[in-house]
Amino acid sequence: MTILEDISRNDDILSLPQALNELLREIEKSNYSTESLARIILRDPALTSRILKLANSSFYQRFSRTTTVQQAVQVLGISTVKCMALSSSVLNPERYEKVSFVNTKHLFADILTVSVAAEKIAKAAGIKATDESFIAGLLHDVGVLYFINHYPDQYKKIAQKQIRAASLSAAEKQVFGIDHCEVGYHLAVRWRLPVSICEAVRDHHSFAALVPGASVTNIIRLASLLGHTSADDYGWDPVERMTRTNQIAQLLNLTKDQIEEISVTLMTDALAAAEFLNTSIGNVEDLLMRANKEIWRTYLIVHNLFQERQELSQKLLKEERDKGAVESKNIAIATLSHYVNNAAMAMYGRTQLLRQRLKRGDTPRVLETLPASLDVIENAVRKTVAVIAEIKEISPIDEVEFYNMSQAMKLDDRIERRIKQLSEESGLVLPDETMFEENPSR
Repeated sequence: MTILEDISRNDDILSLPQALNELLREIEKSNYSTESLARIILRDPALTSRILKLANSSFYQRFSRTTTVQQAVQVLGISTVKCMALSSSVLNPERYEKVSFVNTKHLFADILTVSVAAEKIAKAAGIKATDESFIAGLLHDVGVLYFINHYPDQYKKIAQKQIRAASLSAAEKQVFGIDHCEVGYHLAVRWRLPVSICEAVRDHHSFAALVPGASVTNIIRLASLLGHTSADDYGWDPVERMTRTNQIAQLLNLTKDQIEEISVTLMTDALAAAEFLNTSIGNVEDLLMRANKEIWRTYLIVHNLFQERQELSQKLLKEERDKGAVESKNIAIATLSHYVNNAAMAMYGRTQLLRQRLKRGDTPRVLETLPASLDVIENAVRKTVAVIAEIKEISPIDEVEFYNMSQAMKLDDRIERRIKQLSEESGLVLPDETMFEENPSR
């Protein structure tokens, strides 16, 4: 039996209590009454106790004690009753007593942080009825709770990062063939929750085909980014997290100041929500310790990323310089080759012309044009010597001077200066005529 088949057929899954199912269906009716809701709540002793306790808490500051569930429903309001009913099922520490790797305080703190973040985001986005966003936050990771309850041994490997994967969803799919988002969606559908909540549970980690607007899905996306959860950081890069946060905030038309205002109060808001829902998530010191560990972990990640990117930048810069040096040298060599080719063709052309005239016996013409031919040949030789000197200078790759194209393009001026210097300083050492007489073989 697959996981989805188990969810659709098995009554003993991470299901909502029967009373809660009936309560949610009753609230959907247009003609419900506090009396009908009270009758349903009374079928669940634990839920009855929590609702009465909350109604008599100092938060509501009533002058007389609330003694009946019907009075409690009137005091609390439908939204609060709905949240209490859901939290009594989701935030139930008894479910996890035998699961060794689960710290229920941390688990519930993560869930409530996202819930209160969702409620605050909804309020900032201008939504009047914020309870739907709070409930969606309360249930956003219900798929994780399902895995922990039914497959603790397998999920322990995921929770302890023993599965190599790019993200939590990828790790879950490796192990189960399905991730917690999809599982949570099917649970929410089975519980007959509103479509908006079902979709938010399914898509809170999905960033494809984003649509602007204050939808519950966008709210839960942003809430899960702002409210750190141990599951979410399985593969999160802090830079990517920041990028996604800004992206979803823009879809919700929220400013950076609003996001900051929401973020800085999440810890105290989560504690208040825990007290409100009669759930233990630890004290301020516990939450601060976890927050400090997260800050330190994020700092190390960012520090390593900075070092890696700095090293990569230096490597890319060196590669770019080397590439530029090679390209510039190629241009230089091509330009110098052009000079040598022109010089060689000039010398070859003059020698061929002289040979043709000698062959015809036109000695007077040879003597007449000889000075000009010698000038051409001498200039060609000077240019060749200048080119050789330039090639010698740019040859060592480790001392390459041409780091950019503009410098390579200055070769014309450099060659001209060398030729001028050779002419002024008689840099060419030409063989003495006596050497040919003493060494006729040469």
